[in-house]
Amino acid sequence: MRKTTICLLAALTASACKATNSGEKAANADAREPAVPGEATLKASMQGHDKHGDAMRDAMARGDLDGAKGEAKLLAELRVVGPPSGLFQHLLDAMKAAAARASSANDLKDAGRDIGLVAKTCGDCHSVLGRSAMIVGQPAAPAPGVRPAMQRHRWAAEQLWEGLVVPSDNAWSAGALTMADAPLAPEALTPGKSPVPRVGELTQTVHDLGREAATVARVDVRADLYGEMLATCAECHKWFGGGPTPP
Repeated sequence: MRKTTICLLAALTASACKATNSGEKAANADAREPAVPGEATLKASMQGHDKHGDAMRDAMARGDLDGAKGEAKLLAELRVVGPPSGLFQHLLDAMKAAAARASSANDLKDAGRDIGLVAKTCGDCHSVLGRSAMIVGQPAAPAPGVRPAMQRHRWAAEQLWEGLVVPSDNAWSAGALTMADAPLAPEALTPGKSPVPRVGELTQTVHDLGREAATVARVDVRADLYGEMLATCAECHKWFGGGPTPP
């Protein structure tokens, strides 16, 4: 989310600086537009927004439902100082409403869906009020073993998030294709022990969702798929640990 902050600030400031209608000025000579927040104030507000959004996503990926809900609550309640424009407020309210729903989710599935919607609403705002370019890198090369596979999964998940939040079609496509890697065999996750059937289902689900995500262009469908993938990763990490390291 932080990658979009600079361009968004410029667009928000421009939106806030439109002149008051001349008829309104004549009717009330003393009327004044609300002061436009300074760039430093806007930047600080958006950095807090980015911080809680990323922390919410990472807690969810670890399978920490309570942690994700706590960050979602902070995001919903965060005061973002922006321009006095109705469009900005409408877009901000949509994000806050999605975060509020995530803060009261009953389970990982519901939380994943709601966090996907939070990402979409962030992207909606960035698309309207300012869109930054994004250079998509390359994931680590495929290699045998669980750790290399998980590194590629994490890279893919980050690209899918940025694909919604920036938004970026290139990031979304790169993340989807990498997430569609051949699924890990359950035996690889439980060496020396009997494989857990449910874990095999989860690894296959992530693979299938990645393949589907690569074919989808509609943002609302992408948000749903991302939420389902996030919830699937969360459930697997609850079994074995893993996911982003807690702060």
